[in-house]
Amino acid sequence: MRTSRRKILLGCLAMALAMIGDYLLGFGTFSMSNDPNVYMGIMTTVAPDWRYAVSSILGFLSVPLFAIAALELMKVMEKKFHLAGTKLYLLFKIANWSGILYFAFIHIGICMLPVMFNAGMAATGDSVASMDMVIRVLKSILVPMGLSLIFCDGFVTVGWIGMVVKGRLPVPKAALICNPIICLLLGQLLNVIVEGLDSGTESFGWLLLYLVCAMRLVGKKERI
Repeated sequence: MRTSRRKILLGCLAMALAMIGDYLLGFGTFSMSNDPNVYMGIMTTVAPDWRYAVSSILGFLSVPLFAIAALELMKVMEKKFHLAGTKLYLLFKIANWSGILYFAFIHIGICMLPVMFNAGMAATGDSVASMDMVIRVLKSILVPMGLSLIFCDGFVTVGWIGMVVKGRLPVPKAALICNPIICLLLGQLLNVIVEGLDSGTESFGWLLLYLVCAMRLVGKKERI
C-alpha cells in the first residue's frame, strides 16, 4: 500500500511528464508575432512530427497518475480536513475531476494542430492555406478546450486561493501562487527572454499545488 503522500506525489510526476510534453508541443512551433507580414499574428514553424507524437504519449501517460493523486488528495481534504460541502472545495473538486476527464483529450487535441499544419505544408507548401486548415480544426474543438480552461485551471485556481486565504488548509499564504493560472501568467514573462518558454508553466502550477499538498497536508507515513 502506498502512503497518502506517495499517492499525491504521483500528481507531481504526472505534471512533470505533462511539462515535457508541453515543451515538445509549444517550444519553437507556434508563437505570436507583431510582424505585419505574419498571417493572423501567428509565427509558424514546421517542427518534426515525432515531437507531437511523444508529446501525445506523455500527455496520455500523465492522466492515470494524475487520477490516482487527485482521488487521494480529495479523500484527504474530505476526511482529514472536512471540506466536503464547502463552495471553495466544490470548485476544487470539479477542477480535479475535470482534469481526469479532460487532460488527455485536450493535450492530444492540441498536438494534432501542428501536425495538421505540417501536413498542409507538405501537401501545398502554402503557409496561409496550412494555417487556415489548422484554424478550421481548432474551431471544431474550441468549445471543449475553452470549457477545460474554465473547469480545470479556473476552478482549481479560485478554489485553491480561497481555501489558502481563509486558512482552511495548513499551508503558508505564499502557497496561493501555486496554481496553474498564476504560473501561466508569470510564465508570460519568460517569453520576453525566448518565445515559447511559457509552454510548461500551466502544468508547473499544478505540479506546485500537488507538491505543497503532499508535503503539508499528510505525514510521511500517513494513510487516509
